[in-house]
Amino acid sequence: MKLADELFIKHTLIENTLLPYGFQKDGDLYFYNSLIHNDEFELQIVIKNQKISAKLIEKEFHEEYTQINMESTGGFINSLKEECGKVLLNIRDKCFKKESFIFPQTNRIAESIQNRYGVLPEIMKFGSASNSVFRNPVTRKWIGLVMYGKKRNIIGDSEEKVESLSLNFKEEADLYIGEKGIYHPYQKKNKNWVVMIMDDTLSDQKIMDYVSIGYEKSQR
Repeated sequence: MKLADELFIKHTLIENTLLPYGFQKDGDLYFYNSLIHNDEFELQIVIKNQKISAKLIEKEFHEEYTQINMESTGGFINSLKEECGKVLLNIRDKCFKKESFIFPQTNRIAESIQNRYGVLPEIMKFGSASNSVFRNPVTRKWIGLVMYGKKRNIIGDSEEKVESLSLNFKEEADLYIGEKGIYHPYQKKNKNWVVMIMDDTLSDQKIMDYVSIGYEKSQR
């Protein structure tokens, strides 16, 4: 269900809240069903590997009501979307944590940067709402930049959307380009910068080692 995908962007599951909320567990799956619209429909929610999915079942026919995903201004479908949204938002508020970024590794690195340097991400006023900068708290120079966009902007021709972390290595950047998981910046003329995709290609520890270089450079 598109509605579930949209509502849970930038939210991370707090798994130990699911059973108290009312979810049932079967192996690595969590299930939760809610009747809506005078019990004519059943919203079936599944959580697996931190990802939530949902589908709406029309009880009379025991079939999925796929029209819920249509772009419609019709009163009936909008009413169903509103009812589904209320259920999903309540689950989000009770069982998920709001995050600064979309990708899990980006959020872990942001938390590590905060813990180590006392620096929080600042949302940029251009591009995606996920674009943020980390600044040195003293010099106010950029340590790194998180951007959200197509993977092909960094490597290959993939249309997959990814988050990346760019770090300013200044005159040492060329020494790292070509290492596993280290790429040219979006604008290759910015030779002082390196880019890492936040998809766990590199370990958190390795990325934080690189962040420490960016932080040291931002002190100058």
